[in-house]
Amino acid sequence: MSEETAWERAASAQGTTESERALTKLAKRAFLSLWSYPNVYTDVGRPGPGDGKELCDLLVVFGNDVLLFSDKDCEYKAEADVKVAWPRWYKKAIEKSAKQLAGAERLLRNFPGRFFIDKACETPMPVPLPATGVARYFLICVTRGAHEAGSTHFGGGSSGSLMLDTSIEGGAHLSKPFTVGFPLPSRRFVHVLDELTVDVLLQELDTVPDLVSYLAKKEAYLGQPGIVFSVPGEEDLLARYMLTTEGEEHVFPKVPEGVSFVGLPEGEWSDYVTSPQRAAKRNADLVSYMWDAVIEDQSKYIRAGTARTGPWTETEAVDHERIVRALAAENRVSRRNLVENWKVALHRSEPGKKFVRIVMTGRPPNRGWVFLTIPKGGEPYEDYRELRSTILGTYCSAIKLTMHTLQEAIGIASEPFTDGAASRDFIYVDLRVEMSDEARASLQELMVELDVLQTNPDVFLSRGLVKEFPMPFHFGQAGFSPSFPSSFVGRAERRRMERDARKAAKRKLR
Repeated sequence: MSEETAWERAASAQGTTESERALTKLAKRAFLSLWSYPNVYTDVGRPGPGDGKELCDLLVVFGNDVLLFSDKDCEYKAEADVKVAWPRWYKKAIEKSAKQLAGAERLLRNFPGRFFIDKACETPMPVPLPATGVARYFLICVTRGAHEAGSTHFGGGSSGSLMLDTSIEGGAHLSKPFTVGFPLPSRRFVHVLDELTVDVLLQELDTVPDLVSYLAKKEAYLGQPGIVFSVPGEEDLLARYMLTTEGEEHVFPKVPEGVSFVGLPEGEWSDYVTSPQRAAKRNADLVSYMWDAVIEDQSKYIRAGTARTGPWTETEAVDHERIVRALAAENRVSRRNLVENWKVALHRSEPGKKFVRIVMTGRPPNRGWVFLTIPKGGEPYEDYRELRSTILGTYCSAIKLTMHTLQEAIGIASEPFTDGAASRDFIYVDLRVEMSDEARASLQELMVELDVLQTNPDVFLSRGLVKEFPMPFHFGQAGFSPSFPSSFVGRAERRRMERDARKAAKRKLR
């Protein structure tokens, strides 16, 4: 048995506490194991040999996106007065985490090559950090321990999740129980999740592109200058996002000009999560997890250093991680569509004949997917694999000649289901690289020789072919509305509401 690689050991790490293990398990399901690293260390500031300093509880590095997680499970002293218990808990569970995350971001930006997956700081991060100019960092604070106290504090059947109020900054949180705005005085955005909402978020948005899109749009939405947002909880904000679309993308509703206060209604998550539309979506998504399984399967070979380098690649130092990252860069709905097209290629075969299906994704189409099946003949197996990889690489390079907007191509080749056996070849081709006249002529000769794109290929454009919600929402029904105009409040109306609230409070004191 071969010795376990450092990358394989890192993949088996689960965190050091029960809370961290729960977060790691959830994150690896959503982000997949090749890009998720619990307990990363740095040697920055270490005076000499010895253990490094822990950077954060979980680090996710996916292309240009970096997600930093801090996880704290702190007991909330429910028996104490809320004016005492909340500030103490907030300082330990949220304020401290936010500062640690901000410090970790500074270290990553300033010392990108000094992070390791072992405490002795001997094994560098297997996946490189993105260049500073293109990197996007997301700070995510996961808190546990105050959920039940929050539910009791708000009463009325509240979910107990932390409220969001963007008027609160820094130390002002100490007098606002179970409410979070901007924990850092710099207003650097920190996503604060509790034991309820971290599960909700990572289960509903369980791919990197889906989650990152939400986080980026949330930061832009709640960070709009001159507007205060009040949200009952992260789960209701997520529900509003899932129920609002523009084209084929989820968005947050636009705030009308002149509005200075936006309050989201409570209970939308409960309506959404129990709706038949969401159930139909989850059922339709089931097939897409075949895509996740393929990524995880190939990741095992990458970590073990045994991933196959096909004959089409120019060098032996092929970027295997880049290939599977392209697979993981597709969101959940796109994966559903790609798997269905791949299954067509796997099932549609004739003896001795290849079958190819090409699918384009993006708007405009910028990524081409080539699904190729070739039945095995009587030739030696290695010769069969070499020919199959060459044909696959030819398709991936050739599609640029007729589909000019494509920037990259990813190919997956295998035997059809009828062969019984199954092996896979993966190829990634960067189509942004200019092709010389000589290379183009050579490619065209190879296309003729291998019968590649000589007849009309089986080509599909994914846009609009798959509906995220097979059962559409009818916003006139109870529980759903396409917008919430009553929660958009102008400055004058907001001042009137504040005066009424003060008067009501005075009446209670009499």
